[in-house]
Amino acid sequence: MRKGALPRELDLRGLAAREASISGVAAITDLGRLMSAGVGLVAPASAAFEFRRDEEGRYIVEAQITAEVVLECQRCLGEMTQVLETRTVMACIWDDEDAAQLPSSYEPLIVQETANLSDIVEEELLLAIPASPMHAEDCITDAQRMALGNEEGCIESEGRKESPFAVLAKLKS
Repeated sequence: MRKGALPRELDLRGLAAREASISGVAAITDLGRLMSAGVGLVAPASAAFEFRRDEEGRYIVEAQITAEVVLECQRCLGEMTQVLETRTVMACIWDDEDAAQLPSSYEPLIVQETANLSDIVEEELLLAIPASPMHAEDCITDAQRMALGNEEGCIESEGRKESPFAVLAKLKS
């Protein structure tokens, strides 16, 4: 399957009525809010959309989005890469009042006559970014250990950890 750029202005309701599927990629230049949030992309984000109508006649958009992003680790403040994968089922609605009527299994997608698929990709990626991204492995440097306190560095270097109740035992005697 060819992975070209996602189309810009589409009638999502018309696509849902025809049960269409669209796949493509979104480059970082198409995702301005992601860039302004300090998030970079290793490669263009890939997205697959399926459009359909449910048994109640709602226009449904299923999106599966994958992107490898560059974030700032909150522990060491260095760059890190993380794969974000989202899968969501949205119902096309006109306004907030319609959103209140949706079942909890659907996310509201407020659209007018046309919608930009890159905007949907960007919104889903922004929602998927962890609040405090950190490397999976211990990324604290020796200088940061020393700044946190010599005691913590000593405990790790000795390979043993003092019991939290040891202080109570000292107070008792």
